[in-house]
Amino acid sequence: MDKIAVVVVETYSAKLVIANVVQDNYFSICDVEVEPIKFGLEMDDDHFLKKNQIMSIISTLKNFRKICDMFAVTKTIAIASFVKDTKPMNIYSFFDEVFVTCGFRFSMLTPEEQNTAIYTGIMNSYDIPKGFIVNIGADNIHLIQYNRRNILNQAYIPVGPKTLIEMYPLEKHDKTEVFEKVKKYIKSQLSDFEWIKTIEPEYVFVGNGTYFEDLSRMDRIYTKYPLDKDDGYQLKSADISYILNQLKALELNENKRLKHLNEPRADVFAYAVEIMQAISEEVERENITITTRSLVEGLLFNSVTPTTLEKPNSDIVGFSVMAQTAEYEADATKHNEQVYNLSMLLFKQLRVLHKLPRGYVKVLRVASYMHDVGKRISYKNHAQHSFEVVLNSEIYGLTHRELILASFVASLHSGGDLKMADWAKYNGILTVDDIDATKKLGIILRLAECFDRTKNNLIIDINCDILGDSVIMKTVTTADATFEIQRGMEIGRDFEKIFHKKLEIL
Repeated sequence: MDKIAVVVVETYSAKLVIANVVQDNYFSICDVEVEPIKFGLEMDDDHFLKKNQIMSIISTLKNFRKICDMFAVTKTIAIASFVKDTKPMNIYSFFDEVFVTCGFRFSMLTPEEQNTAIYTGIMNSYDIPKGFIVNIGADNIHLIQYNRRNILNQAYIPVGPKTLIEMYPLEKHDKTEVFEKVKKYIKSQLSDFEWIKTIEPEYVFVGNGTYFEDLSRMDRIYTKYPLDKDDGYQLKSADISYILNQLKALELNENKRLKHLNEPRADVFAYAVEIMQAISEEVERENITITTRSLVEGLLFNSVTPTTLEKPNSDIVGFSVMAQTAEYEADATKHNEQVYNLSMLLFKQLRVLHKLPRGYVKVLRVASYMHDVGKRISYKNHAQHSFEVVLNSEIYGLTHRELILASFVASLHSGGDLKMADWAKYNGILTVDDIDATKKLGIILRLAECFDRTKNNLIIDINCDILGDSVIMKTVTTADATFEIQRGMEIGRDFEKIFHKKLEIL
């Protein structure tokens, strides 16, 4: 299995991401390392990197090289980015020295190229047709408006929370006055871009970057949100105001630390949240969708799936479940595909009975394709293990509700009842109607699993006739499928309990 590494060097940090490349078309991230650096902070007036900076950064990159060698990385993408007008004069000689000592061949991305990579990472991971992406870095802000897989407008602002904390230091001014100046400054920067003022309400505010992830994490702690996942979290603008007020009440200085966040400094994080609030107010948005895939994922998509260089992936969920299963369940690919195909057939054939809207198809697709992933933990109780694996997998294109539902449906594929004690944990996300839907989808998945019990793909079609109090399923087979039909009939009693019809399989 090939492995690809992405190394990103910015003003305040160096990041290493390693991904497994599966079947030459998919990737899954398997390791991440982030180290703080000072790239540009100690430059002389002549704008040259000092020797101690160079040696410190090279030391970090040597450690990255050791990790790459340990993983037997076969390809490396190394990029550097700088805020406008801060590129060191000796940057190319620095890159040459890095190549000689660490083997990383760096290239620099322009702000426009960074925007494109961020957009690529998000558009290939989320099902949001129209969006306004806001990516906040330590010393920069990326703004991207897109519609139906095309970038309409983009902007780059060369300031961030660490820039602003130097421009408006807290220790020299009244705290309230400082934050008002920060908000005013950000809004003045936004006013330079006319298109921001005309963004229609249907464009989703997409918050991207570690500061948004930290805000999501903090809000989930405050609200006791049941799912430990930043990706896809829905944040309200009112929550931003509440958290910002809580931060302002603290004694903010560079020594004040916050637990469990990527940005431990409370003062820097407070400035970042002030930026978010300023942008939210400017575009008049009540909700923000948090996304965790960004520039690195964009670079990986372009490298592993070159078609994304031309246009985003049209099947986000399909790509994701293939990436999740191909790495660990290569031998089960045909069975997973068969269970998925049979599940879709049954969902369509039984529509008159289940009466579920098409929105549940995505849930059934993920559950049917990943029903056996619990075997990664143990075959015993693997259906329940599948619940945990699906729930904690990086599946693209799903809302939190859809992910939880897919996890519960997968847990029902080999029998058993829906565990209401577990269900109750997610009452704030799921609806009452979802209980009935999950039970129905669970029976459909169980039937599909039974119909490929020998994993020989014997049943290629199913025709269902609903006559009176019975459902007659006529199977089309390529060989003797007696065993599959027998297994299907064994769940007849549960089928009748859910659908109030007797089951016959021919």
